[in-house]
Order: sequence, then structure tokens, then C-alpha cells
Amino acid sequence: MNSPAIFGVLGVALAIAAGCDGSLPDDHETPPAEIAAPVLTDVNPDPSVVEVHLVAGVGEASYLPGTRASVWAYRDGALPGAIGTVPGPTLDVRRGDRVIVHFRNDLPEAMTVHWHGIRLPNAADGTPAAQVPVPPGANYDYVFTAVDEGTFWYHPHMHADRMIELGLQGGVRVRGDQTLSAAADRLFVLDDVKLEADGQLSTKTDLLDVMLGRQGNFVVINGRSDARLAVTAGTRERWRFVNSANGRFFNIRLGDRPFLVIGWDGGLLPQPYEADRVLVAPGERYEVLVSFGEADVGAPLVLETVHYDRGHNIPDPGPLPLMKVDVGPPDPAGRPPEFPVAWGDWSPLPVSATTPTRRFVLKEVEGERGAEPKFFINDEAFPTHTPIHGMQDAVEIWAVDNDTEMDHPFHLHGMFFQVLDVNGIPPRHRGLKDTVNVPQKSTLRFAVQYGPPGAWMYHCHILEHAERGMMGELMIGTRESHGP
Repeated sequence: MNSPAIFGVLGVALAIAAGCDGSLPDDHETPPAEIAAPVLTDVNPDPSVVEVHLVAGVGEASYLPGTRASVWAYRDGALPGAIGTVPGPTLDVRRGDRVIVHFRNDLPEAMTVHWHGIRLPNAADGTPAAQVPVPPGANYDYVFTAVDEGTFWYHPHMHADRMIELGLQGGVRVRGDQTLSAAADRLFVLDDVKLEADGQLSTKTDLLDVMLGRQGNFVVINGRSDARLAVTAGTRERWRFVNSANGRFFNIRLGDRPFLVIGWDGGLLPQPYEADRVLVAPGERYEVLVSFGEADVGAPLVLETVHYDRGHNIPDPGPLPLMKVDVGPPDPAGRPPEFPVAWGDWSPLPVSATTPTRRFVLKEVEGERGAEPKFFINDEAFPTHTPIHGMQDAVEIWAVDNDTEMDHPFHLHGMFFQVLDVNGIPPRHRGLKDTVNVPQKSTLRFAVQYGPPGAWMYHCHILEHAERGMMGELMIGTRESHGP
């Protein structure tokens, strides 16, 4: 699709809106405790069970100092008087824990809670295909076992473009046995918000929002546009990044220092790698180790996102700051311990020339006479679609053909997959994904072993695209249910 009319005039508006002023205030010190989201309270005394109460309701958030915005937000239902936060409280568990989430909907609309990336029973996936939506004032229990170490997140899966933008998002950290010898383990939710002059969230959705995914005029990290973090020289920290934005891609860097990338969506990599920048598409997660030296003490250090060309001639707004990092003097008694001998497990799926392959073609069509653009998978727009069918434990190859002029992050619920190649070229690094960016005018192939039976969604994770048709349904059955 070629749309110079939209992306000429409106593209300039986007550059102005998204540019900010490239700085963070020096006179607004944010204590580290305020950067992290609160952690959901475990009310179960059994050390192998995490039982929490999660409530979605109307609240307020301060995206800009001195302003308050009306939001929809999650709060800890186990704490009397708890208020909603954006992002919501973190679900913090250990691998192998039985997790029980008592959810209550205090909002005026029905909703679900999707546990993005977590392998769990279909009844706990949190989509209208897997459960009856939770009406206002009602409850629903999500029960699953945390089988994988890694970084995940939760959000609604109904009207997700609007509900997530209103603030309904939260992180999930599943800790494993490997501590990685880090001085701190931090979870950062990356997002952007479109704010009016008074600090309120904008309620306007224009054609550019629909085509690109709603991009805000302020980038935020853990809900703050003025975040600061205090660290200590001579230490190493583990940073987990979640991109919860509707459409913005975060191309993050920390000055000229490299990140050591240790994890993707599916947990620790078998072999970490260094990267000066880490591109995090909507829905993706990355884990990195960051080291600080004595030369960093007192030096200006800013975590920022820089331009990534994802198509449609989106203009470069310049570097956008996410967080100032203040490096303090080293602890004379401390030094970073050695790295572990082993990292993540890796077993390539058995694929060959005879492995069944499914093809998915992503398309977008510009609306006529000012109408909204439309989005398709295999020429069908959800909910008018033909479900595909597979068998539990079967291995197949999915070939995702992006026939559009922009990148699309592709998300599959309930199971991980292994990227085989992009336009025939194998990836440089190996790891498990559940969300992957499919570049414009490219074909990406991945291998997947089907998970538990049920109805599982797959879709573009640019939320405006998914809600306007770029979504499908995978029905997984068992051999017992189909007979010999």
C-alpha cells in the first residue's frame, strides 16, 4: 500500500507530537522505589503456591509532574485502600509455582485478562474464545502453573487498543533457579501516551493512529516520563523490558555501552550476545545485563529510544529519553561475581522438508474517502475468519508473509516458537519467541510445537491492527478427541 497523502501531512504532525524536547528535568529526583511497580500480595502461606487478588477499576495516574489523568488501572485487591497503578502491580513468582489469580472487574465494561506469553491451560488464556468475558462487578479465577522462567505481562484481550491505552497493563516476572549474580533484577514496562495539554489522555483516534498503531507524544517507563534510577559503580544489574505500547517500537540504547542480551520472550538464551541497541516491538520482551564502572560516576547516562524505520516513511523525531541513570561510588567490598557456566536450555524442533507448512499473508488496505484502513490475514478480517486446526504436540512450520509496507509484530498465544529464517536467511541468535517482528515485504518462517487443546489466538500486536481484523484462531485438538 502506498499512501503519501496520509504519511506526508500527518507524518509531520507525528514527528512534532512524538519529538518531546529530548530532555528530562534535572530538578525532579525520583527515588528508585517509585520507579518499580508494586508487587501483588501473596495471601497463601504455601511456599509453592502464589495466590493473589487482582482488581481492575477506574483511577488516576500522573504521567507528567503536577498533572493527574483519568485512567483504568489494576490494583492489589488483597490490600485495603490500594489504588490502581500504571503499570499495574507485578505478579512475581518462581518457576514451578501454582498461581491463583482471583480477578474482579470493577470497570463499567466486560473484560478479560490475557497472560501474554505464559504457557498455561486454555481456560486461563484470557480471551473471549477461551472464556466468557467478566461482566462489571463479577469475578473470575485464573489458575495455572508457572512452567517457564522469563518475563511476561498481562492485559485485557477485548477492545485491547483502547483498554491498554487507558492503563490496563502489568508485568509478570517468573524467577528461575539461576540468579545470574546481578545486584538488582528490575522490570521496566515501556509505553507511550497521547496527552492533552492538561495531562489527560487524549480520546481522539485519527487515521494515523489506526494505520501505525496509536503513538503518543510522551514516552514513559513504568508509567513515568521523568524517571530516574540510582545504581552503584562496580555492579551489574538485570533489566527486563516489556513493550506494552499500542504501536511504538522501542529501539533502546544506554549511551555507547553495549547490553548483554540474555533473554527473549521464552526465557534465557542458550548463548547471550552483545548489542549496542535492542529493538523491542509491541508485545515483545528482552532481558539484558548492564554493567557500571567507576568512570560512570557522575557522568550523564540516559536510557533512550532512537528511531527505527518500520515503514510508511515515519519521520525520525530524534532520540527520546526514557530514564536518567545516576551512578554512585562503588562499594569497596563489592565486585560483580562471575557469570554462570550454563545459560538457557535449547533443543531445536525436528523440522525437515516434509514438515507441514502453513502460510499466513498479512495485508492492509487503505480506506476510501477518509474511511479507516482495514487489515487482513489470508484475505480474512477477524471476527469473520476461518479457524485453522492442529493436533496437540504436532510440529509445524508457519510462514508469515508480510505483504505490506510496514513491519508487523506477530504474536501466537499459548506456546513458544523458534524462528527459522527471514527471507531464507537464518537468525544470528537462537531463542524462544511468542512475539516476533515480521519486516515489511518479507517472509518469516518459524517452527512451533502445538500446545494444550483449546482455542488459541494469533494476531499482529499493533493493537489497532488486531482489533480491526489482523487476527486469527488456532483450534488445537487431541488424538483421543479425534479418534484413531
